[in-house]
Amino acid sequence: MASNEKGRPVAPEKKKPTSAALKAAVAQLEEEEQGKKKNTALLRVGAVVLWALAALAMYCPQIGQMNLPFGACRMLMLHAVTECVADIVAAGVLVVLAALLWKKANHIHPTRSHNAFVQFCWNQLGVIMAGIILAPLAIVLIMKREDLDQKTKRIVAAVLAVVFLGAAAGSADYHPVTQDEVNEILNEADENGYTGEVYYTRYGHSYHFSLECQSLRRSSQENLYSGTLEDALAANRTDPCDFCANGRLVKEDGTVIDMTEQVEGAVESLENAA
Repeated sequence: MASNEKGRPVAPEKKKPTSAALKAAVAQLEEEEQGKKKNTALLRVGAVVLWALAALAMYCPQIGQMNLPFGACRMLMLHAVTECVADIVAAGVLVVLAALLWKKANHIHPTRSHNAFVQFCWNQLGVIMAGIILAPLAIVLIMKREDLDQKTKRIVAAVLAVVFLGAAAGSADYHPVTQDEVNEILNEADENGYTGEVYYTRYGHSYHFSLECQSLRRSSQENLYSGTLEDALAANRTDPCDFCANGRLVKEDGTVIDMTEQVEGAVESLENAA
């Protein structure tokens, strides 16, 4: 690993945090400030309930003497094509709604696992469940090929394929978040003295932790905005400033302040005082 002029190791250049990771960090900062965790368990329970309803819409058996008009697989066996197609579509909608709830929970409290496979399964559970719930009907179509006329098979197969592709696309998390990414952002915010307020300009793409940042020197008052990090992200200012949000602060007189050194000095002072 390379070293700087003081002999300290220099970490490789970090990737810019994604907007999704920044929003998760904001949510967790709010939890710290309020002293109360957001109840993502309800979102996850809601997702599981909707996935269960989707499975019923696909494979609900006959209950007693009631010949219920849902259960796409059973409707197919009864040659009720219209009901079968309606059930497949309903299952697809439920699968997507469940995945949206699951993704919303993940973007507040991501998985804490460091295992890449676990992270993938956790973040893309919506796509996995879409396959588990919808794909078995394709196997039924193949196994029952002699019991069904060609027209019915073509219609059901076409609808199933379209719904599955749509459900998979709608369930995928295109901006997955891990707790490691969120922790990096939170640690950087702590190191840079982030107190809850950020600054951004009308035409810029970055958010700033300090009004003394050299990037803001030429910004007129009417083009300068302040607010929470969440406000900045909502305004599409998702790029952390290279000067005041990434480890150093350049003041108006040209003085460069190494924020990391300041944090280290503060820690040493506290240790000596103890």
